[in-house]
Amino acid sequence: MSICWDCYWGWPKAVAEIYDRACKDLGDEDGQALHYGPAHVVWEDENWHSAECCLEHFDEYAENLSESEKVIVRRSLKELAAIPLEERDLQPEGYDGKHPELYPPPEGVVMVRR
Repeated sequence: MSICWDCYWGWPKAVAEIYDRACKDLGDEDGQALHYGPAHVVWEDENWHSAECCLEHFDEYAENLSESEKVIVRRSLKELAAIPLEERDLQPEGYDGKHPELYPPPEGVVMVRR
């Protein structure tokens, strides 16, 4: 069984801020529209590198969202995609999947635990 690196260390602060802003705008601190819709693979599964793919396929999976939810969820993905990949996806190459404490984020990077 693998141990999630993002679960252990948290999310890069810039990523967490996008999520928090979207939850606030949705009026839902649990972010249901973020976790169970076209952005599921990003916000639920913590695959920060998948923001662009979620945008490409957004309409295929957005049928259960209201128009206002679509705007906010799409915006969250666009904002995430605007962050360079090396700043949003910090799991170290070679992470063994078992000992996240041995693979800290880059020095000086602020992480926000969820």
